[in-house]
Amino acid sequence: MTSSSPVRVLPAVQIPELGPALGRVAMPSRGKATFLDQVRLDLATAIFDMAADARSWSSAGDRQAAVDSLGQSAWLGAWEAAVRTTALQVAAETDARIEAASLESRIPRARRKKLLLSQAERRSMAARLGTGGFALGESLALLHIENQRMRESGVLDRDAGERWRAALTTAARKVESAWISLEEEAQSEWARWTPLVESARAWRRPRWPLWLITAVLLSVAIYVGLVVGGYLHGPAFLDRFAQWWWDWWDRLVEPA
Repeated sequence: MTSSSPVRVLPAVQIPELGPALGRVAMPSRGKATFLDQVRLDLATAIFDMAADARSWSSAGDRQAAVDSLGQSAWLGAWEAAVRTTALQVAAETDARIEAASLESRIPRARRKKLLLSQAERRSMAARLGTGGFALGESLALLHIENQRMRESGVLDRDAGERWRAALTTAARKVESAWISLEEEAQSEWARWTPLVESARAWRRPRWPLWLITAVLLSVAIYVGLVVGGYLHGPAFLDRFAQWWWDWWDRLVEPA
């Protein structure tokens, strides 16, 4: 008789609840909504989806896939997408403010386009917005180490599981800290570009061309008046015009 070996079912990996650790990222904004609310919601959704995938793989007995679903690359992908979207929205908002101020002061279109953010300025803005993710990167590096240990540990190694769950919770808390920093940096970008916006709003067309044209026209009018009045000799066509003018005037005032 041959005995068949029983199918080995791996115990499910326990996935911690990440919502409380995410803090403000997972909480709806209080009061007036900001233009970053959708970015925050997308970031929280991406992390919750990662945890849901991990639970699905854990229920299926695939320990490695469950751990990988909450790996370093998944967290970084969600965070970098949030920073990238925020940079695009902040840049668009800044351009909109400059455009509105330029239209208000009637800056010419060619000059107005030069005031808008360049690609280099957009890249610099994105770099500044992403500075809050440094601490998150450090925690994700530690999470990567715990992921490796979790994959290599036995199913009964409770210490590895505890350390891995603690690393996940720490990563979630660092996401909240990075998000708060991102919001603050977005406000700093608003203040950074305010002087340019106000400068565009205060712009006025130079007045010297208007005064120059006025002076030229006035000088021409005085000269023509002096020639027509007979005080100066002018070009032949002006003399003919003066003669015609006085002939017409004499006929107009001459009694019938």
